[in-house]
Amino acid sequence: MASPGDLRADHAEPVGTVRWATFAGVCVLALLWSAYSVGAQNGTFLTQDFGAQYHLAKMTAHGAIPLVDFEHGWNAGSFWVSSVLYAVASGSPTIWYFLWGRLLGAGLGAVLAAAIGLRLRLHPVVMVAVALGVLLLATPLHIKYTICLLWVFILLPTGRLESRPRLAAVARVLLPALVFWQYVELAVLLTGASGLFELFARRDVAWRTRIVNCVQLAGGFVLGLVVQAAAYKVLWGLSFADFNRQVILGQTETHEGSQYAVWNFFDLPTESGRFFILALYPFALLLPFVPLVWQRISDSTRLIALAGLVLVVVPIRRVDNPHTTTVSALVLLAVVLAVAELYRPPSVSKPTRSLIALPLGVAGALWAAATLWIGFGLQSMTGGVLLVALAVAGAVLGSTFLRGTVAAVSAGALVVLGCVPALASVDHLDDLRRDAKSFQVTDAITRWAGPEYDRCSGGTREALVMPNYLELYDTLDLTNPTPYYLFHYDFAQYEDVLVPQLEDGSIPVIIETMPLHTPQPWLTDAIHANYVPCSIVRIEKQATTVTIWTHKSRGSVERRDLSVRGGELVPTR
Repeated sequence: MASPGDLRADHAEPVGTVRWATFAGVCVLALLWSAYSVGAQNGTFLTQDFGAQYHLAKMTAHGAIPLVDFEHGWNAGSFWVSSVLYAVASGSPTIWYFLWGRLLGAGLGAVLAAAIGLRLRLHPVVMVAVALGVLLLATPLHIKYTICLLWVFILLPTGRLESRPRLAAVARVLLPALVFWQYVELAVLLTGASGLFELFARRDVAWRTRIVNCVQLAGGFVLGLVVQAAAYKVLWGLSFADFNRQVILGQTETHEGSQYAVWNFFDLPTESGRFFILALYPFALLLPFVPLVWQRISDSTRLIALAGLVLVVVPIRRVDNPHTTTVSALVLLAVVLAVAELYRPPSVSKPTRSLIALPLGVAGALWAAATLWIGFGLQSMTGGVLLVALAVAGAVLGSTFLRGTVAAVSAGALVVLGCVPALASVDHLDDLRRDAKSFQVTDAITRWAGPEYDRCSGGTREALVMPNYLELYDTLDLTNPTPYYLFHYDFAQYEDVLVPQLEDGSIPVIIETMPLHTPQPWLTDAIHANYVPCSIVRIEKQATTVTIWTHKSRGSVERRDLSVRGGELVPTR
């Protein structure tokens, strides 16, 4: 059995019972996750992008020509597939989304990740790691982005495909053609990734063979274009000009008000915990292309890394969590496989130990910094192109010509890449510190109920806050006349001590911020028997009602019931 750190083992080795059992377990888990992670779709669903896809699937199922103006390269075959899923779901938006989104998205993505593990004869633990990573972290939104995983699964340069040149040639021609019918954007990007692999990443393959392979890939793409254009001309009379406008040119136009985003590493949104993927993405994307890493990873990992690299166009075009997450599956796979492969004994030259190591490290740092700044910083898709070019050039040239100095250059690059998630994390925490709304409710209570407390208390600063928002002791400058703060489920053990204090008035004021989590009838009865509600303040924005109770021994008080509306405290009606 191949070890997890030896991914270039003999792939003629039998898969084995344990790996097959692991794969079967991943399939079951993917099905369960797909089913239980989806909820019933409501009316809002039908007004969003997913709803648009649902209606287009419905129209296609009812006989409409599956060629429409739609963003991001959706093509005729994708609507045929969606229409079949619509029929299987009997028109139910929920079941259709389960099939199209969850099952054939993240679910199938996890299965394909495990299937890649089978082809590479990975250790079962590594198979599970990549499958769970795709299922839970780098989660494809829907069927479109599982094609990326399927692409590399089929074209991995290992196993039967490599031992059968004719079968490999057929795969390189038909796969781009079929993907073109599904999604033009992915056909362009993935064909380009495989071309880069053939030209710059393959080892031990003659240049003539590499060029032939590139021609086959390009021929497959052209085949998909020509066959589809001819089919629409013959079957529906659609001119090539109209076909070209909708399928090709319509995807490259810059529409009014649109712009390409700049990826700001150090200003990530604070409202979602899953935005950590945005902070890690630049580091993880470029890690396999650090010269020392690139030198030691297998050809299969190189193909996966390149496919993940070219997909950077998607999240750079629109920087947000869903787009980044959904194309991160291949990036995740490449990083996991690269880390596992780094455990193999190195086959590189002995590192250079001299004063030249420092300038070489600086050179590596400059390469990484330039790649990040240019690739993610330009407000143009040119940035994505340059990102790919700089990453591939650094990996290929560095691993080929640096020899004994590759470690020094790589160390400098890794320092810069590592600083991206590290500094982004620090900046993110600082944003949370400044922008967090942890004390928002307490501040609102202090602002609106504070004056009422001053009116009701008669000047005393002794009060009991119950059962929550204990920060009021500080914001209102109060002292608790009891030793009790937490009104937990077994608080009744203090009844014999606390009730006499409630009766004799040694607790002059009680600020009730919310109902008790656990009912305490003895406590509420004692409060109602010995206190009067001097003021009730309803803060509607925070859905909070504060009641200020004063002890009866303090005499009669003016009772008020107030609400906060429009930034003012007014009588409740």
